[in-house]
Amino acid sequence: MTSRMLPNSNLRPDDLSALRVLVVDDHLNTVRLISDVLRAGGVGVVETASDGQRAREVLRHFHPDIIFTDARMPVMDGLTFTQSIRQAAVRPDPKVPNPEVPIVMVTGLRSEHDVHVARRAGVNEFVIKPFTPAALLSRIQLVLRKPRQFIVSEAYVGPDRRRKVEINYSGPLRRNSDPAEVAEGAERDATRETISVELEAMHRLIEARGGLDRSLAQMTFRVMQHTRFRARQVRDGAIEKAANAMIDYVEAMGGPDAADPSIVEVHFNAVRKLAGDSVMANPPEVGDPGKTALAI
Repeated sequence: MTSRMLPNSNLRPDDLSALRVLVVDDHLNTVRLISDVLRAGGVGVVETASDGQRAREVLRHFHPDIIFTDARMPVMDGLTFTQSIRQAAVRPDPKVPNPEVPIVMVTGLRSEHDVHVARRAGVNEFVIKPFTPAALLSRIQLVLRKPRQFIVSEAYVGPDRRRKVEINYSGPLRRNSDPAEVAEGAERDATRETISVELEAMHRLIEARGGLDRSLAQMTFRVMQHTRFRARQVRDGAIEKAANAMIDYVEAMGGPDAADPSIVEVHFNAVRKLAGDSVMANPPEVGDPGKTALAI
């Protein structure tokens, strides 16, 4: 299989095979889902732990390049776990070989206060639940391509917090009246590439699971809402209509849990093929400054 470049980056899926990622969450289904998404996206090694205390034990023998952690967990929550990692830069800890390891918090908390508290604990980036494959993969891309300077001071230990905090919207259009953005050809092609990359990651995840289960059906529906949103932004009528067909079917059935998985998958594959064909017909050039980053 030929690897395709993720938008606005020289990072290719094959390059992720060398990455080592630790996933920390007390919900088994979430751990499995995140792990499967990362592996489907090309991440080479994924280790897991059910809480911060267990994660610290894992760090004795496993040195991750990136950590994804839940915010709320028993025994030791994500904030305390993050603080214990960062404080090792001041007070050496045999359980923490790398205090500067990038930490991505996966959370349903999204208020300004919650973000501020997590930033002060030393979190690099956020993924908001419910998430899509693009949400996870884009955070990997962000911490690798735009690493933050590590700060050690009396008041704070952790990555530089000066970059503007943006928690991207994780759902369909907020209002039916939201205007479509006027897009030139380069922007439209870049958006098609972003759509295609996410749909291919979702396709690999479905294949790895052997079909659509409940959690994947819900994620596929969210991905299709994102696809419709992006297509509408750049006025790609064909992809928008195809995405709408799946969304209309799922909503008519009463939601992802009530829809027939085989029919959802047929709709999904049709949109995936359409997006892939669009990219093949209009391939973005490597290094094209018009490309946009893979986003939530």
